[in-house]
Amino acid sequence: MSHGRPVTAFPTESETLALQASLLDGDAALAAWKKLSFAGTPEEVGIGWIAPLLMANLKRLLPSDPWVLNNPHFLTLCELKRRVVTQSAETSLEILRAAAVPTLALKGLALGESVYPSPGLRTVSDLDILVPVKDLFRAIAALQAGGLRAARGAPEIPADLQKNHAHVFSPARRHEPLLDLHWHVLASARRDDDDEPFWSQAAALRIGTSETRTLCPEDQLLHALVHGVRWTRMPHVRWVADVTMILRGNQDKFRADRFLEVTQRFDAVTPVQEGLSFVAKHIGLGHELLESVAHLKRSAFSRHAFRARATSYEDRSVTDRIALRVETALWARRAKRH
Repeated sequence: MSHGRPVTAFPTESETLALQASLLDGDAALAAWKKLSFAGTPEEVGIGWIAPLLMANLKRLLPSDPWVLNNPHFLTLCELKRRVVTQSAETSLEILRAAAVPTLALKGLALGESVYPSPGLRTVSDLDILVPVKDLFRAIAALQAGGLRAARGAPEIPADLQKNHAHVFSPARRHEPLLDLHWHVLASARRDDDDEPFWSQAAALRIGTSETRTLCPEDQLLHALVHGVRWTRMPHVRWVADVTMILRGNQDKFRADRFLEVTQRFDAVTPVQEGLSFVAKHIGLGHELLESVAHLKRSAFSRHAFRARATSYEDRSVTDRIALRVETALWARRAKRH
């Protein structure tokens, strides 16, 4: 089976089989695994980001599988890696707490603790922490005083905050993950008041010994879809697992009305519809929610911009590139409105 370079944000055939082997149960998972039967390492076939989930499911369903037997310490190593992430997060969160800056954990840092069976099953490449816009410059000063180094181009004046939504900091020790400090949840929503709905519904979360907050389930799902269903040079299949875990963990308490409201407010209808369609088709979750969002209107431009953003850089047409420039300009114009 070919494992060619992915050209869209949606998983390839091989990645889809790996996701099914990781996320489904019983015969369905085993059938997907039998079709996949990859050679080499998970990273070599583009599924390194979900390898812990895959190993955990196979160890439960097929403990005699050669990959399971040949890697007896795989999950232990994943857990040890996650401890490094947790310790690094504790350091940054404590620095910000001491500076009286509220924090909210995003993406893998929060998802591993809140919706995955075990934090070690959610790979994390960097730490994503949100702070309020009004506290950003104090947060930057505190992190720098604590030994973290801001990458070039850090915001210096309030007007800079409308140009982006996050900035990278390097840790004092090289083996620790980078910190992505956010002052907005969404790149497309950069007005000062855009994040109030997210903060107002945030839930308490503990990461190691540190207290922080995380997005409510409905906002987590929106963020996972908007951020996930876009092309990146490194295969980005984690979004399917994230969406699955959020849906599974909140089936009885998920507020569809809240989800529809934020989806429309932040003009996220297209990535939500497209992402949920994939998960419903290949994982079998979210059918009712998909029916709820299916009738939401989306413009022809939003569909084009989404397709462009979900397509690899090399495969984008001239009109794709123009659409993305227009979309970015619209985001910037919206950010300047009061």
